[in-house]
Amino acid sequence: MSVVETDFHLQGSERPGHTDLGPFQRAALGAGRRLSLRVRIPGRSITALAEAIEASVAAAPVLTAVHVPIAGLRIPRQRSEPAGGWVPLSGGGRELTGGSLRITLTDSWDGPELSLSCATDFADTASVNLLLEDTNRRLTEPQGSLRPEGTDFFAVAQGHNAMVREGELVEEERFWAARRSAARTGDLTLAEAIPVVAGDAAVRPVSSQRLIAPPEMDMLRAVAEENGCIPEDIAFLALAVVVRRLGMASHSLALTGDARDLMGLSALIGPLTQAVPTGWDLDLRDSAAQALEAQGALRTRTGEMLGGPALTTESDCPELVFDHAGAPTMPPGWYLTSWSCPVAGDITVSLRTTDSAWRLYAETAAPGHQGQVDALLTMWAGLLADLVARPSAPLAELGLLPASDAARVAERLSAGARRTPSEPLANRFLSHVLASPEAPSCRRGDRVWTYRETGRRVAAIVAALRDIPIGGVVAVVADPEHDLLASLLAVSWKGAVFLPLSPQEPEKRLRDALERSGAGAVLLGSGAPDLTVPIGCRAVQLAEVLDSPDDELGEPAAADGEALAYLLRTSGSTGAPKLVGVTRNSLDNYLHWAAHELLAEDMALPVLSSPVFDASFKQTLGVVYRGGCVWLLAAHRLDLAAVRRELAAANKPVTLNCVPSYLSELLADDEAADGVSLAFDTLMLGGETLDSALVRRIRYRFPRAKILNLYGPTETTATATVGLIPPGDDIHVGMPVAGARLVVVDAYGAVVPEGVRGEVVIAGPGLAVGYLSGHEGVSPFADLDVAGRRIAVYHTGDFGVLDATGSLRLFGRRDSQIKLRGWRIDPREVERVAQQASGVRDAIVVLDDRGAEPRLCAFVTGTAEAQRVSAELRATLPGPMVPESVTVLDRFPTTTTGKVDRPALLARVSTQGDASPDTYDPRERLVATAWREVVGLGWPGRDDDFFNAGGHSLLLARLVNLLRARGCDQLSLRQVVRHPTVASIAALISAGGLQ
Repeated sequence: MSVVETDFHLQGSERPGHTDLGPFQRAALGAGRRLSLRVRIPGRSITALAEAIEASVAAAPVLTAVHVPIAGLRIPRQRSEPAGGWVPLSGGGRELTGGSLRITLTDSWDGPELSLSCATDFADTASVNLLLEDTNRRLTEPQGSLRPEGTDFFAVAQGHNAMVREGELVEEERFWAARRSAARTGDLTLAEAIPVVAGDAAVRPVSSQRLIAPPEMDMLRAVAEENGCIPEDIAFLALAVVVRRLGMASHSLALTGDARDLMGLSALIGPLTQAVPTGWDLDLRDSAAQALEAQGALRTRTGEMLGGPALTTESDCPELVFDHAGAPTMPPGWYLTSWSCPVAGDITVSLRTTDSAWRLYAETAAPGHQGQVDALLTMWAGLLADLVARPSAPLAELGLLPASDAARVAERLSAGARRTPSEPLANRFLSHVLASPEAPSCRRGDRVWTYRETGRRVAAIVAALRDIPIGGVVAVVADPEHDLLASLLAVSWKGAVFLPLSPQEPEKRLRDALERSGAGAVLLGSGAPDLTVPIGCRAVQLAEVLDSPDDELGEPAAADGEALAYLLRTSGSTGAPKLVGVTRNSLDNYLHWAAHELLAEDMALPVLSSPVFDASFKQTLGVVYRGGCVWLLAAHRLDLAAVRRELAAANKPVTLNCVPSYLSELLADDEAADGVSLAFDTLMLGGETLDSALVRRIRYRFPRAKILNLYGPTETTATATVGLIPPGDDIHVGMPVAGARLVVVDAYGAVVPEGVRGEVVIAGPGLAVGYLSGHEGVSPFADLDVAGRRIAVYHTGDFGVLDATGSLRLFGRRDSQIKLRGWRIDPREVERVAQQASGVRDAIVVLDDRGAEPRLCAFVTGTAEAQRVSAELRATLPGPMVPESVTVLDRFPTTTTGKVDRPALLARVSTQGDASPDTYDPRERLVATAWREVVGLGWPGRDDDFFNAGGHSLLLARLVNLLRARGCDQLSLRQVVRHPTVASIAALISAGGLQ
């Protein structure tokens, strides 16, 4: 007889919640799952075995049942279709089928081999146990049968359904309803905790197992005996800890319970196993003994409620189910060779014990993912091993990797710290000056500086810094220009520490940087403002430092490689920037990697990054380290039309290194232009998230361009990973570079295996020494304990996953920091500054990403005026950190729990009221008209600030380009940046836009 399988599809999108459907039917309905086993039975006759099996199956009608749909109802009924007897198979053997049941018998070298499969809607592990025991009894005892006469699952189920309908299971209903309502929401799903990456999908079924070593088996038995439980209870506790450590909801984990003993029907064959959510809010501060006591009470109460409606809708279905039954128990002399029973949820796991081996097992019958199952088993095995070795340790401190895996991770992380120091920057530059003095070292427009000329300039600046000791701090305030390059080289030559600053920063912020760093000197470039420097700091105007043909570099200072090379600032929560210190060895290692593995010979790489970003170092110092020519743009980097023309004039494909948002604006300008177009061979993008829409634009416009996605916090020397983005939407940040080593840890600092989501931590030669100032609280610089080794790492605060190839994929941040146009911003720093503004009682800063361009919005309470708060913020913070709107409120809206309702805040953002266009003169009207097209709000006032009206630096560049296209050819972007109001821009147009 052929196999009969009936697919029954429920009407509607949910699983049935009718009381007409019994709890056992409800728990198994529609799963599409099958159990299967294969067992060898030495020394038995295949004919006798066939007769015994046929009799046992006939005595259990549910095994050959099928679903029967009834018109107009959302529930199925079931009926039995008796098996049709054994059918010979080609090649030997025989087959018995009925409903979803299929049994085959074949001869093997030592006796019959039995294979069985059945839908889990009609059988469970206990049913298989009972069937095999009944078959064995019929083989060994004449007229033997394990099952009492008259016991039938359909009769029991019908009676049980009547109990549900008549309200006799009220207590059970209340119990499961309370458990569902108590389940935490907002936690991670399994797919979020262990993301499935492209190409990882596998055909079903997927299964994996981990062998428990004999010493661990002995410890597992001992811990179980000491706590008065069985090994399966210890295994379930370990799994529950893994789920909790992954950040998943307690309701996502279930365990199986068998209602046979509760109902007094221990010999009943049928689907009487329920997968019931634990609802266990595990306290990770507990030890294993404490947790097992709570687990025992939970299981006792859950067992009393078995048979009740544990599952009612699809949303209640757990993602992980621990099958407490494990594998079937074999009659004496029978040998189980394979067993599969995916009972519910996405993944079924179990502890399978035999006399000789114990295994942790996981499988899924749904279209699964091998990597997800393997990662789960790895953590389960690792934590179980640590738990039985240290049962008194808090659950939060247990490791998530098996010992062998942890040892490999520790060795990999330690290898990065043993990297051989690279040649120092100053020595490298000197070798180029001596070997190729006439080679170009830097160019801007038609002006080219040779290595000899740059060497003389460096020598002159070194002389001007004669009073700066080794290790002293020298700030450099300059736009990208030859003097900036020479200054960085000169400070390095002196063995001092350079602190790059931008002329576009507010003077208050520049002075604060000088004070916090303890700078002994500040070098001021052509665009630097006049500064009142702190006592003990000397200002040097680079324009007044004159070169001499007689200047010779001599030998660079013999500075220690572990001494600081530079300081950079990054946003902090205290209201002041944090100062990050990076050593000379770290800088040299980074430059060596960039010069030899990232920057090709004769690469056309323009300097597009601000000097306050370490990304600029590859564009300047990296090129010099290689012996190439630094390309300084004559155009201001925000003057997108001029930048585009200059890049196009290179007459060859260009390599671009910038943030994705800058490239997006540059491409928008190029797409709207006529006649001139860009050509790229490589795009090195970093500093913010690269989205698939931009990748598709790049592929369409530049199909041959190589796209590199770069990632690396300031605290790890600029770049830690680089990813080559293939065609398609598979966006990642690639694999470690420059000796960096990466791992991902959970919220308690334990390393997780590949494929598991957690916080990215970085080790290796790029690690900064830490924060010199501006940081409070727990430092992200720490030692990571792996396999008994303590390894210095930096906790990035970024959530990520390392895939099987070692590539990193990012999934947002752990803290409140955001990336906006390349700036890493902690909104709390902006809030602290806003709280110091006149009339402000409290302040909250929120990222508004509802539109095409994300922006910061500030909300304040008190007697403040929005424009005055904006002005004070602009006087303290760099442009990208200044909120684009300030809204004054009587109070902040709150949620029902009393927390600030941030979505409600965004609904109350102040919008600029329309000014009257009649108040403009002709040039002001021209500016205001373009302003409205770019910003998209009403008519601006004559004295409205562009940035306070919702604009940002790239939009301002778009405004200037628009005005130039309308006849204001000489309008200066540098001047507009300093005075971005309608009246001031109109005045610049009237004055001819002189630089």
